Amino acid sequence: MTELAQDDQKAASEVSEVVVHEEPLNKSTNPEPRASAIRMFFGDVRATVGKSLRSNRVPAMTSFLFGVVLIAVYYGGGDATRPSFETLAEFRSEGGLLFSTVVTGLSGGLLPSVLQAALGLLPRPYTVNLVFNVVLWSALGFAVDRLYLFQAWLFGDGADPAIVVQKVLFDQFVWNPFILGPWLALTFRWRDYRFSLRRWREVVQLRALALAYCSMMITCWGTWIPGTSVVYSFPTDLQMPAFNIILLMYSSLLSLVSQGATRSSSRQLGDADEAGPSLQKGPTIAEAAAKEEPALAA
Repeated sequence: MTELAQDDQKAASEVSEVVVHEEPLNKSTNPEPRASAIRMFFGDVRATVGKSLRSNRVPAMTSFLFGVVLIAVYYGGGDATRPSFETLAEFRSEGGLLFSTVVTGLSGGLLPSVLQAALGLLPRPYTVNLVFNVVLWSALGFAVDRLYLFQAWLFGDGADPAIVVQKVLFDQFVWNPFILGPWLALTFRWRDYRFSLRRWREVVQLRALALAYCSMMITCWGTWIPGTSVVYSFPTDLQMPAFNIILLMYSSLLSLVSQGATRSSSRQLGDADEAGPSLQKGPTIAEAAAKEEPALAA
C-alpha cells in the first residue's frame, strides 16, 4: 500500500514543532557530543512513535479485523455474497485509474476531513487543509493503483500466501521507505509550515526531516503491514476497493480516538488550572510530535 499517507498523518506532522532539537548534529571531532546527539535523536523517535502507536492501535486493529471479515465473506460466502463483490470489481475495472483517484480522494481525504471538522479536529485554515487532504489522497490513489497493477505484473495476479507475502514485503520495504516515505515526510513538513516557500530551509532541516521520516515509517509498518496483508489477499480488481474500505474505517476511527484523547487532555488541563500553576507543565517532545497524523497509506 502506499501506506505513507494517512492522516498516518500522526507521526510525521508536529515533529515540526519540536524546534528545541532542530539544531544540526555537532560536527566536533569529539565523539561524545555526536553520540549524545544520536541518542537524543533516537529518543525523540521512540517518544514520537510510542505516542502515535498508542493512538493508532485501536483504529488499526479494528480496521484489520474488519478486513479479515471481508476476506472470510468473500471466500466463504459463496453464491450469496459473490455477486456483490463481482459488481464492485466490475466498477473498479471499468472505472480504472479514475475510479482509484476519485474514490481514494473521498475515502482518505474528503470524508475524514469532514468528520474531523465536525469533531473540531481539522486544523485551521479549514479550506486549505481540506483541499490539501483531498489532493494528497487523490494523488495517492493514482499512485497506489499503479503500484497494485505493477505488482500483479511482477509477482502474479493470484492471492496465494507466497504471492501475498512478496507483495507485502515489496510494498512495505521497497515502495514505502525508498519512494513514498521521503516524499510524504517532506510534504507533511511543508504543510506544517503553511506551505511557505520563504521557510523552505526550515522545512528541509535535516534532523527534523529525518525524525519525521523515521517516526512515520515505523508507525506505518505497525499499521499497514497487517492492512496490506488483507488488501493483497483479494484479487487485483478488488484490491483498490478493499484498500479504500479499510482506509475509510481507519481514518474515521482515528478521528474518534483523537477526539477522545483531546477531551481527556482538556479535562486534565482543567484539573491543573484548578490546582494552580505549580502543577502545570508544557508538552513533552512526544506529546508535541504525536499530535500529528495517522500512518501512511497503502
